[in-house]
Amino acid sequence: MRLAFHHLYDLSYDLDAGWWQMLDPELIRTAPLQSIYLMHMQPPLLNMLYAAAVALPGTLGFTLLHLLFAGASLAVVAMLYAFIRRFGASPWTAGAGAALFGVLPQVVLYENLFFYAQLEAVLVLAAAAFAASYFERRRLAPFVGFAACLVVLGMLRSLFHLGWVVTVLIGACVLASRHRDWDRRAIAVAAASIFVVASVYVKNLKEFGIFSASSWDGISLMSMAMPMRGGDEVKFAPALDDIRGRAERGELSPATAEALEHGDVWWGWLGSAKDCNAGRERREVLCAIVDSHGEPNFNHIAIVGYSRDLARDAWRVLRLHPRVYLDHAGSSLLTFLGTPSWDYRHIPFKLAAYTSAWNRLLLYESVHTFRGTGRVATGWWESTMNRLAASSLPLLFLIVAGSAFIVLAGIGDAIGYWRGTRPTADWAFPMLVLALFVSVPNLINGVETQRIRYSIEPLIYLAIFAGVLKWRSR
Repeated sequence: MRLAFHHLYDLSYDLDAGWWQMLDPELIRTAPLQSIYLMHMQPPLLNMLYAAAVALPGTLGFTLLHLLFAGASLAVVAMLYAFIRRFGASPWTAGAGAALFGVLPQVVLYENLFFYAQLEAVLVLAAAAFAASYFERRRLAPFVGFAACLVVLGMLRSLFHLGWVVTVLIGACVLASRHRDWDRRAIAVAAASIFVVASVYVKNLKEFGIFSASSWDGISLMSMAMPMRGGDEVKFAPALDDIRGRAERGELSPATAEALEHGDVWWGWLGSAKDCNAGRERREVLCAIVDSHGEPNFNHIAIVGYSRDLARDAWRVLRLHPRVYLDHAGSSLLTFLGTPSWDYRHIPFKLAAYTSAWNRLLLYESVHTFRGTGRVATGWWESTMNRLAASSLPLLFLIVAGSAFIVLAGIGDAIGYWRGTRPTADWAFPMLVLALFVSVPNLINGVETQRIRYSIEPLIYLAIFAGVLKWRSR
């Protein structure tokens, strides 16, 4: 099937997707250690993988990356098969179900993109498998695997926040400790894992004065609070005028004024950014405004202060005009629930005919062709109806149903395991992952949530399968 995609659609592995999270490729080649150490925009692992690939001779490194991503798809399919069998399905049913997931458009597309989505998906599912094994046997080996997955996730993407990693690891130890035969060495493994993830935060605190894995938090929050998205100038005209007036009077920081001037909070830092000079120490990863390809450098040092100022202003703007934030959060949630994860940026055009067929199956019209309903969104109801019209209702139902199963099963497993009435807690960790993915992207980021959802789609798919099997067994 993979060979057919490559030949019929000319699909190939894409190393240059233009992600903001990537450092200047030239700096990764010439000064990898300094550049990766001085990253403040994201955790370092994705750029470290690129640097390792560049360091290998010829195209060997990039070939290995392609094999890594293809292997991630195979690993997801294999783990889905094992889980579906664990939930009582026959080998044929489990094989067909796992194989179907492996040929979904998003799996094929993200498998061929050098980005963290595919790596996240396999790591989240692997962590769920290790957690299930640990709760069942309460031995050290599966806990080490579980903790290792969380460490890699924390070093890969800032969404897997230190606080969440601490909560999950300590929670797993506490839950297992209710059983007398649990291995107490898990506490030391948890502490070591937390230390590794925390090292990025401590480094950023030392170098940039921020205890965070990403310097973009303030920008993301302001993008939720500020009425500067498509249609906001009409929908929230009084709020936008009020914010502009406050910025002109100096009630808000210069960062907010710069964001308003540029018309987008993500580009306002360019107004205060200073380019590299001819001084003795040139740390281009922090001072170059554009990279060697002419693209903005989102690791510029100006972003640190700019984002910090926006974070302070965002809380005030949110209190003054909460309806803007609620509208953005609601729109984000509907995107998360009802937009296929393959419909993001230019990605679906790589498999245009194949993704179009799946769009028709899901009764979905792509965001690239959908022209709206013609209704002007003057209130929350009109806005909701417009967003639903641009969503796949079958997909929305499946995501909600799968998520509800994970929550209910997770609560039931955690309580039953705590009381000793259940031998394992397969859905406890998936429940915590789901809570993370539903809350943080929709409350703080608010964009690309369909792409973000992809990382937990194997769990949601598995939940739908488990729910059907449980219903059939009654």
